[in-house]
Amino acid sequence: MRLRRFFVALCVAVGVVVVYQYVAQERQLPDYRQKIYAALVSWGVSIDGVVLPVSREDIDRHIALLWSDDGEHRVEAAAWLASRGVQEAGPAIAASMKDEGTYRPCQLAHSLGFLGDDRWVAPLADAIQDPRNADLRVCATIALGELGSAKAVDVLIGAHRQGTVGSLALTALSNIADPSALPYLHSVVQAPRNKIERRAAEEAIERIALVQQDDPVPFLIDRVRRSAKFGPLDDWAVKKLVGLGDPRAIRAFERAFQDVGLDRDDDLVVLAAAMLAQGQGGLSAIRGLALAPSRSGASRSEIAQAAWALGNNVLAFRMPPANAAPVAQKQPG
Repeated sequence: MRLRRFFVALCVAVGVVVVYQYVAQERQLPDYRQKIYAALVSWGVSIDGVVLPVSREDIDRHIALLWSDDGEHRVEAAAWLASRGVQEAGPAIAASMKDEGTYRPCQLAHSLGFLGDDRWVAPLADAIQDPRNADLRVCATIALGELGSAKAVDVLIGAHRQGTVGSLALTALSNIADPSALPYLHSVVQAPRNKIERRAAEEAIERIALVQQDDPVPFLIDRVRRSAKFGPLDDWAVKKLVGLGDPRAIRAFERAFQDVGLDRDDDLVVLAAAMLAQGQGGLSAIRGLALAPSRSGASRSEIAQAAWALGNNVLAFRMPPANAAPVAQKQPG
């Protein structure tokens, strides 16, 4: 009897621990507003006037954790901040990445790549040259591709020449798709080290040729539409369309948002952020999606409503009524 009670108590205790860990993990995940905000940050979109949907207390606590004695806490804190687009954490993440007490600095480099600012090219370029940490070199290379800055082209070409990161440097150049890389990419195609490098260089050349079209918008829209229907979403094409700021993209993003299938919340977040980045026209499209009855899962409406809430923040801060009294600073959270 005692053994049975002990077994029941043990099962209950294990269950409580599992539930606690699950709840704790869920709390670490960003909500839809935070994810949309982070997408805008990663693209380098101006977010002046937008209230960061994270509390000041949480930001300060996680920035402090970047210098925790527990190296794993540093990794988790950097990921938490980057996944919510906390730009002010960039200098601390970059500094912690270089600190010898950081466990897996590779992961901090990865986080830095999502903060969408040319300022992080230099510390990531230094990380690519690290003579001892191959993982850090790899993550820094990928992060430079995520940043998408033309300032990283020479760094990536140099890394590929040295053979320290292999075809990953070519993939990063493909994500940046800057014409200044073309001569080197053509040289790789002519004398590749292997088939993987040849294909990576060819893909980069194809992307650069696309963005060099007199009017690349229809080609990019086609990529977004097809990938929305069949998956996965072509994030690169979405980012390039956002950067061009062409109003024709609004309808394409709206249609893609409606076409994306179930269980693809991350794609919906990207498309909602893309519409929001288009200004008033995109915000009107978001409003229609937020108010429309959801035909295929609640998350579609919830994500549109989250984008609508962020968009209203932008309008409230950038375009206050001329005769309105000064608005008190809103508190994040």
